[in-house]
Amino acid sequence: MRTIAFVCLLMGLVGVATPRRHSGPQTDKLPITLYYEALCPYCMEFVTTQLSPSMVRLDRLPYTNLKLIPYGNAETDDAGKVACQHGVQECELNAWHACILEHHSMAESLKLIACMMRGKKNRLDKCSDRYQIDVAEVKNCKASRQVDDILKKYGEETSKVSFLGVPAIALDNIYDANLSANLTEDFDHFFCAAYQKKFQKKLNDCE
Repeated sequence: MRTIAFVCLLMGLVGVATPRRHSGPQTDKLPITLYYEALCPYCMEFVTTQLSPSMVRLDRLPYTNLKLIPYGNAETDDAGKVACQHGVQECELNAWHACILEHHSMAESLKLIACMMRGKKNRLDKCSDRYQIDVAEVKNCKASRQVDDILKKYGEETSKVSFLGVPAIALDNIYDANLSANLTEDFDHFFCAAYQKKFQKKLNDCE
């Protein structure tokens, strides 16, 4: 197994792991969960250069139960206050991502989030214009709720997994550090191999 090369590491020990239409509910789907944070440079690189191209351009999303968990190495204190590794701006952006995920399909969410992660500022308007996606509910979500409340459930999900840094990827609902490293370095290749092994089916354009 390859060793993990690029992650946004924890600062201390934290014990926390529109594509084309297809023939519907019969499609076998491989669960993938990405634990990430908005301003981690390695998360930004992974989402924009590997995850999004695989899911969108290579059309893997119809074969995937994809979950995005925008929390990463943040910490929540006993009072419920969230502190993010890259500061207040990252918490704000994580919350924007969370609101996108709450109000849009995964196909639309991934397009918006990948677009936003090409920069370090809030690019929601630019990205929504690019893809012609109405984000009024996203803006209402962010304006009407506190960041700590928005991120609460993502912190709870993250606390179920123990990882040393992000991006961290669970495949088929299991987080394994070595496999996560492989997925981080060459996502589509290892996704294809895992899908074929689980369902005995080879997806289009897989090596």
